[in-house]
Amino acid sequence: MKGAILSINSNVRLLDISHQVEPLNIQQAAFLLGEASPYFPADTIHLAVVDPGVGSGRRGIILSTPGGIFIGPDNGIFSYVLSPYLPESTSNLLPAEGLLKLDIPRGVEAFQLSNPAFWLNPVSATFHGRDIFAPAAAYVSLGTSLSEFGPRLNWINAFHLPCPQAEVDGSFTGHVVYIDHFGNLITDIAPQMLPSDKSIRLEISGRTVYGLCQNYTQASGLLAVIGSSGRLEIALQGGSAAGLLSVRPGDCFHLSFLNSSKD
Repeated sequence: MKGAILSINSNVRLLDISHQVEPLNIQQAAFLLGEASPYFPADTIHLAVVDPGVGSGRRGIILSTPGGIFIGPDNGIFSYVLSPYLPESTSNLLPAEGLLKLDIPRGVEAFQLSNPAFWLNPVSATFHGRDIFAPAAAYVSLGTSLSEFGPRLNWINAFHLPCPQAEVDGSFTGHVVYIDHFGNLITDIAPQMLPSDKSIRLEISGRTVYGLCQNYTQASGLLAVIGSSGRLEIALQGGSAAGLLSVRPGDCFHLSFLNSSKD
């Protein structure tokens, strides 16, 4: 893919975000892209390809957002990228499983990659990353208008983004949304959801964690910490929380609040 890009624009600067996405794991790639892309300049072109449906009827797309341009398959990989631009009520419309046809939000433009003038020839049925998506990124970097690649789109595919569920007693049911290389469990709990005058009690896979640590070394065993993603993480000091708890993305936990550290 890099060769395809450089053969069209040899002056482009290429940076890798990650090559550690599990094979076929679109949701994992979507999370990583959503976490990393805000730290790049707003005119960055992001090429993301985890494409189990390559060669099928799934569309190739280009998104133009206030935070950058995104190119890849229309299979939900841009779900986290789009989430900051969605109305709050939209999250309630996303199904728990499968893909939703999500209307393009205000401030975002989407186009289909359907013009073969910008493809390599011949096009492989199994490697659109090299033959369609990478050339599109190169041509965009040369200033090609996005409308030249194909028709404007009114919707794209997106998948459910887990959202904490508030309980009547003031507690929350949270979800593991991502597991990093160290086995830390990144959740959908934001710091502003945690009362400053109370401690937390977190119950997951038959284990209980009390209190919020400032870093990974402040407690032994399982601990809770606000990680670099700005989300609540569940970690194991010196080990893998995911391995200890046998947890996968999508699994739930219970979060409640205490007046003191272990009341």
